[in-house]
Amino acid sequence: MREAVSAVLVHGDQLFAVRRQPHLLAFPGYIAFPGGKVDKGDSEHAFDHPKLNAFPAYQIRALCRELQEEIGFDLESALMRGEVRSIALLGTAVTPSFAAVRFSVPHYKIELNRKPAFTPDSEEIAWAGWVQGGELWRQFMSGETLMVAPTRNIVQTLAADMAAQRVDPINIVYDEESELPYLELITGVGLIPVPSLTLPPARFTNALRLGDPDCPVCLVDPSPKDGDSYDKLLRTLQRYPVDRILITHHHRDHHQQAPDLARRLGLPILCSARTEQRLRASYGAGYLDGVSVATLQEGDVVTRWQGREVRAHYLPGHDDGMLGLAPEDYAWFMVSDLVQTQGSVVIPEPEGEMRAYLNSLQRVISLKPGVIIPAHGLPAGETWLLEQVFAHRMARERQIESLHQSGSSIDEMVASIYVGLDRKLLPLAQQNVRQHLRKLGLSTE
Repeated sequence: MREAVSAVLVHGDQLFAVRRQPHLLAFPGYIAFPGGKVDKGDSEHAFDHPKLNAFPAYQIRALCRELQEEIGFDLESALMRGEVRSIALLGTAVTPSFAAVRFSVPHYKIELNRKPAFTPDSEEIAWAGWVQGGELWRQFMSGETLMVAPTRNIVQTLAADMAAQRVDPINIVYDEESELPYLELITGVGLIPVPSLTLPPARFTNALRLGDPDCPVCLVDPSPKDGDSYDKLLRTLQRYPVDRILITHHHRDHHQQAPDLARRLGLPILCSARTEQRLRASYGAGYLDGVSVATLQEGDVVTRWQGREVRAHYLPGHDDGMLGLAPEDYAWFMVSDLVQTQGSVVIPEPEGEMRAYLNSLQRVISLKPGVIIPAHGLPAGETWLLEQVFAHRMARERQIESLHQSGSSIDEMVASIYVGLDRKLLPLAQQNVRQHLRKLGLSTE
């Protein structure tokens, strides 16, 4: 378990919050509080002050360092000048067990007598400012911001009572032995990380739960890998019921046991016509027996979110029947396997096509959604991730074209490009190389 620290700076009825840069690997585009990792060099001997005596010295030292580095705030000097009214530990957030990297993060509430002049680090912070706690909570509840559960719980608590000295609970609450976690990083977009038979390094497929209370509630891409995961998903859905299941495309890690779930709960399945064809062809004519299947076309309304129509969007390339979802104002865009925050997207044969994939990337980028929600990994703010994937693919294409012109075989191209790749993944890398060659009109022999 790694350690980090966070500072919730308070003045009157206002909080100091930041929005992280969209290019950061951890929580890109999220609303957060200043802070960061505890370093090995953080001393056990912190600045001596009565307001600090109750807390671990190394955490306070890390907090002082992070505040100085991130927003140019000297906490030690502020304490000496009497500018700090109080310091309290609101609670310690612990990263859920499904996270790839786990952290323990104490959140310190620091109440100030005046507002200092901060100088946020623009490399890490896209926006920073003082905002009323009630306004920050309103922004989250209206779907305007991304927040992890501890940030959301802190904002909600302080919006109700800025004098609060404790946030309980600060973490997500669920029975890990019998349920799956349910996250709302955007209000009204429930994310259930379901253990699935997906490609490493990913281990989960995001089953999204969407729909206003007076509209059909959709569960997108439930794909539990085994009986235990299936049973946990069922129990989770008892707390968070749904009216229909939507499958974005026919790859196993997006629908495994979804027909069983539909039959068990008496739910219809929605998907594109091409996905229905591929499901029946790949998994048997009886795979969908006993299930009512409705096919979706480009622009069809699936449900509503925050009063806005959520429509289906055709995103071919990774799969020729793949659909994404977005509300009419593009506050977010669920892109399925168009990108992922863990590893690379494969353009498989025969259902994938590189030109269509790149066109889908460009199409979503042009719509400028506020948040990208992939099928694997956490949502990310803005379109930076899509833009980087597009740029990476174009650079890779130039590399492949150069190697082809020099006479390299596909195996030689893979060995040159994918140095150190797990041998089990070599066939997938070969597919991507062939797909680029086809787009370039070059021989795949």
